[in-house]
Amino acid sequence: MSASSFNTISIRTMPPAARSSSGTAGRGQTRANIALSVALAIFLFLVPIPLGANRPFFWATNAVIVGVIALVYAVAMIRSGEGWRISVRQHAGIVVLWTAFLGALIVQILPLGDIWNSTRFITQDGAEISTATISVAPGPTVLMALRMLTYGVFFFLVLQIAANRARATSMVRAVFIIVCAHAAYGLLAVTQLDDPLLFFEKWAYEGSATGTFVNRNSYATFLAFGLVIGLVSAFRALFAGNGRRGTNENLVAVALYLTGTAIIAAALVATRSRMGLAAGAIGCALCALVVGLKLWSHRKDAFFLGIGMTLGLSVAALFLFGSGTLERLGSAERDLDVRVALYDQVIRMIGERPWLGFGGGTFEVAYPLFHALPVSPDRVWDRAHSTYLSLWSEMGVVFGSLPMIILLVIGWRCAQFVRRREHDWWLPLMALGALVVGAVHSTVDFSLEMQANTFFLLAILGLGVSHYRRQGEDR
Repeated sequence: MSASSFNTISIRTMPPAARSSSGTAGRGQTRANIALSVALAIFLFLVPIPLGANRPFFWATNAVIVGVIALVYAVAMIRSGEGWRISVRQHAGIVVLWTAFLGALIVQILPLGDIWNSTRFITQDGAEISTATISVAPGPTVLMALRMLTYGVFFFLVLQIAANRARATSMVRAVFIIVCAHAAYGLLAVTQLDDPLLFFEKWAYEGSATGTFVNRNSYATFLAFGLVIGLVSAFRALFAGNGRRGTNENLVAVALYLTGTAIIAAALVATRSRMGLAAGAIGCALCALVVGLKLWSHRKDAFFLGIGMTLGLSVAALFLFGSGTLERLGSAERDLDVRVALYDQVIRMIGERPWLGFGGGTFEVAYPLFHALPVSPDRVWDRAHSTYLSLWSEMGVVFGSLPMIILLVIGWRCAQFVRRREHDWWLPLMALGALVVGAVHSTVDFSLEMQANTFFLLAILGLGVSHYRRQGEDR
């Protein structure tokens, strides 16, 4: 087949929304996408700094920043006469589910109490309470809707970057460097700077690495995302070319990735987060297994090398910083008893409003109505310590499951890319590993309720699930 025939086929099979009216990617679009990738990389570096962005002020600030970036990008695309690289139609199922979830949040703040008797519920003490809206606190529900809108716009922008293979690779490299930088700061703070929280004295988790996060478990999830990226990137550099050994330049890249991964692993262990360490190990083990299976026919030692690298990093990190984590394993049984009692009461909450929920973002307000012994009254339980239970209690079983279904759809698509592609399956594998980390840790904690972690997970998933093409293919 001639080169001209190949170019003709490439143009015909390209999604219509992903190319300009002239059939080529214009310079204006390229400049806009480069600027967008730089802006989002800077945003991702900054967003974890103010306490993991876990405050309403930062939610509003981040919404404005993402909105301004999207507006400037849209204006640039309009002025250049270009279309979206990745259209909404290419991810129509995800868009529909996300819109339904956002719509449910809006319905929860409407004054339906006078016309809908289902806004009543029975508390732990047997008192009957009726509310004017489905949400028992419309303010937090509005803030949750704002966060969901911000996440949707952010994910759409990441998809535009990821439409170009080279740009997607550069972006995931930037994400890894950002996590390395935050990991290095976390280690430095806990070992050399008297363990501060930014410029303040810590009020919790003294002696554990928390970086710029308040909670060590949330910081651990953040680090575990980077751990997965570093491990898969090292494999990619070592086995570039579908299993063929890389050049000396590749080996230098492997050394750099492993160095960064070792820093992240050390910081992860220094958090003393039991479930964070477990989630990171599970995500890395899954990625190592998939790499071995994908390269089995070319390099059978890839599987054993992957297991060895994962175990080596884990042993080194545990040897240096693992004493605190091992000490906390002794209290696991006692903590489990407390969590089981908490989960039992949250499930009772869900049973009171299984279809409507108590309102997005309102767990802190609604749970005290069901709080009783044996869950300790000396502690403020403002989180369900399980993102799944939190969503079901706030949004109901149906609509509360929509975010999980969206992530399952993305994970399924990434898994299909990994299975079908011969070469470009590394980014989807990173996305799968990060998704497993978030899913596992969310069973017993609230790490993905920290906005910084959600932004990073969405960035990795967007880079993995996007239907990107090779550089220059749209010409």
